Amino acid sequence: MEVTLEPIWSWPAVMLTAVGLVAFVVWTYRIQAATLSPSRRRLLLSLKLAAVAILVFALFRPAIQYSETDKNTVQLLVGLDVSRSMNTADAPGNLSRLQAATQDLAQQSELWKTLGEKVTVRQFEFDRDLRPKRPEITSGDGDQTAIGNTLESFLREARQERTLGILLLTDGAQRAVPPYDIDPLQAARQLAAEQAPVYPVGYGATALNSTTADLGLADLLIDPVVFEKKLVPLKVQLRASGAANKTAKVRVYVEDRGSQTIGQSGELQPAVTVQGAKVSEELKLTANDEVQTFDLSFVPQRAGEIKVAVEVTPLDGEILTRNNRIETIITVRQGGLRVAYFDVIGLEQRGLRMVNGSDKIQLDFYDVRSGRYLKQTRIDPAIFDKGAYDVYIIGDVSSTVFGPVLLAKLTERVADGAGLLMIGGLLNWNAQAPGAASLADYLPVTFPPSAAGGIDRSRLLTGPQPMRPTETGLKRYVMQLAATDKNRAKWEALAPLYGATKLTPKPGLVEIWAQTQDGSPLLCAAEVGRSRVAVFGGYTTYLWVQHGQAADHQRFWRQMILWLARKEADTNQAIWAKVEPRNFLPGGTVPIEFGAREDNGQPITDAAFTVEVTQPDGTKRTAAVQKSGEQMFAAFPETMQAGDYWVKVSASRNGNLIGLDAYTRFIVDPRDLELDQPNADYETLQKIAELTGGQLLRSEDLAGWLGRLSELKLEDLTRVTILPLWDNVWLMLLFVVVMTTEWACRKRWGLA
Repeated sequence: MEVTLEPIWSWPAVMLTAVGLVAFVVWTYRIQAATLSPSRRRLLLSLKLAAVAILVFALFRPAIQYSETDKNTVQLLVGLDVSRSMNTADAPGNLSRLQAATQDLAQQSELWKTLGEKVTVRQFEFDRDLRPKRPEITSGDGDQTAIGNTLESFLREARQERTLGILLLTDGAQRAVPPYDIDPLQAARQLAAEQAPVYPVGYGATALNSTTADLGLADLLIDPVVFEKKLVPLKVQLRASGAANKTAKVRVYVEDRGSQTIGQSGELQPAVTVQGAKVSEELKLTANDEVQTFDLSFVPQRAGEIKVAVEVTPLDGEILTRNNRIETIITVRQGGLRVAYFDVIGLEQRGLRMVNGSDKIQLDFYDVRSGRYLKQTRIDPAIFDKGAYDVYIIGDVSSTVFGPVLLAKLTERVADGAGLLMIGGLLNWNAQAPGAASLADYLPVTFPPSAAGGIDRSRLLTGPQPMRPTETGLKRYVMQLAATDKNRAKWEALAPLYGATKLTPKPGLVEIWAQTQDGSPLLCAAEVGRSRVAVFGGYTTYLWVQHGQAADHQRFWRQMILWLARKEADTNQAIWAKVEPRNFLPGGTVPIEFGAREDNGQPITDAAFTVEVTQPDGTKRTAAVQKSGEQMFAAFPETMQAGDYWVKVSASRNGNLIGLDAYTRFIVDPRDLELDQPNADYETLQKIAELTGGQLLRSEDLAGWLGRLSELKLEDLTRVTILPLWDNVWLMLLFVVVMTTEWACRKRWGLA
């Protein structure tokens, strides 16, 4: 221990300052205190000189310095991966990765003993977390490999004591979900800042052995909303490994709800071959590494939310069978409102066909060729059979495509009560076929005479054409895009159409629901006998979708179809819930949408909701309700269990329940993070080693590395501590006391 001085200025400057202060105090006090008694003069001078002494003491900044030497204050951290992927038997000698790593550690017992005399060796095991190593560990049991989280835990250990390095025995693959899915490279950069190098030892193969047979299904494509007793196509992908010259047998399975109540899942039964459904397939495999995409189909027999699965029969000797089945949930509707839509391929028909996702509407699109391919169009007369469709929509199609026979049948269906809508375009007002006149009698507008050149461009409106509802239209169901007080503003905010067909309403009971900005009729409707008919002069409503107004686009067309079919009063139950997509990986966050509506379909914005999710093991969890504008949603993150999750949404208003609870379901796929893709990842281990200043080791390198460590001459760590004597509150307090006492004395004796 020693006393050190570190003057605030140079030594001569501090000494001169000290002498000057003393001289100044002595000289001034001899004059100022001349009238006092000698004892009082000595007391005041002593107090002032004491204050000067304290200041001079601080100017020299004295401190006590002492040092301590720590011997062998160095640690080596060892981490052993005990996740289940370490049970993969692809190490030399048919050992598992964990067995090989454990054996490598045990074989170097002498080197560990020698090294332990110089450093502290601390052994850990890890999967999703870091913890002390169990001596009896023989097989991996961890369900996640969180390399990044493990390195962050090692970082906390390295900050507590000088660290020679971190030995990491693992296959290197990060297999973790939030909150454990931390970037390993970011954690490695933090270790580099602490000068804690990582020395990974990699185990395992980086690719599956081509001789190991494995079949897996992926990418199941199927419409989320279908209709009962109608053929439902699906597409799925088969990935085969090590299966050359073998046959894969795949089949569709459908959930049997039977007597199952809501909240209970039914058994999967083989789909029945009806109506030409292709419920099974045999695929010939020709290579050891092969991907095939194939089509299947089935016919759902009852309505409701059902689970659909495709399964491939395991091959002999196939170990991993979890990926042999893929499943999802679809909604099967009762029959549905059937719509036949005839149009040419284009953006408008693509947008209109989106209403097929509606709960009530089943729209079948019939492609009509145009130009020189027009004569290749074949329309099945059964489309116009009685009861086949509830609504017919004719797009930009010439009536000559149908011919007199089909036009006559269409006229009969309209007379029977089927709805009819004609959309604007270039062709559907020209080149009338025989029989078109009888159908034109039902239309609410005057059908123009055929143009000599085929297309009468004088019937077209060009340029931007904003669609504006009339006063009558604002009162009609079809035109309700928002609440009554906001409806007109909603229409005015829609993107303008580009071009339209000029309409000439017939006199009589025809209603004009919408017009262009200059007053030209755009949407005309009427009830003729048992039928509802409408003519819409626009043919570019897809522009609404392109301008981010898809919800308004879908609502308009859905309401149009429901009105034509006299179904506008039909509503779903008051509360609704939806989860899209239906399949999630373990650990994913599931978005749940829900809401409530009035009898007229308008949303209830002041309802209070409760969202309850039942997990596969029967545990019930409540999801926090959130609101964005008029949209209600919840995010459910507790999805580590594989299986079916049931969502129940309840709603109340002013303390009173609103309708029946809404239920929906989603699936967390039964995937194993550790075993579905057990490949080793040496690339990540190499990057970790490079970032931290370490080195990627092979199993056979371990003995040499430990030997080099044991030969290192580690210098003792000397800790130097400096205790300043001038920079503390006590010195300041002493200065204040001395100066206060001196001032009090002068005050008392009449000098202040």
